[in-house]
Amino acid sequence: MKKPLFPRRPNEPTPGGLFVAQMLWFLAGVLFLGFGGFLAYEQSRDSTLDFGSIALMVFFAAAGIACGVLGYRLFTGDRAARAQLSWLGLIAALPLLLRFGRYSLLAAIIMFSVVLMWMPASNRYFKIVDPKPAKRRR
Repeated sequence: MKKPLFPRRPNEPTPGGLFVAQMLWFLAGVLFLGFGGFLAYEQSRDSTLDFGSIALMVFFAAAGIACGVLGYRLFTGDRAARAQLSWLGLIAALPLLLRFGRYSLLAAIIMFSVVLMWMPASNRYFKIVDPKPAKRRR
């Protein structure tokens, strides 16, 4: 069954922790885009545009867009979006968190969101809203 382009939110009430995680993913997307924009502004003022700063701006833009799109899919109750956001959070936030730089607040928000998505109440919610398909027997 093909899913619609803009699915509706399920009628099942969302657990509080999952709702907070959904809002934090949208915030993380905005922060990624904001940090990328600030880095572009900072580099244009200094007129020292090197490969590292361009790569970091592209990374921030891609991560911000991914957080926004996957956050919307999580908002509509898509179980696959939860797994994809978990991987995105681990791949993007763990290096940012270990560096303890100016991006550590963003990394802490992302890691907290990943934990909230896998709480027992969230697991029950996804079992009701988007259950795993039954395994086919041969």
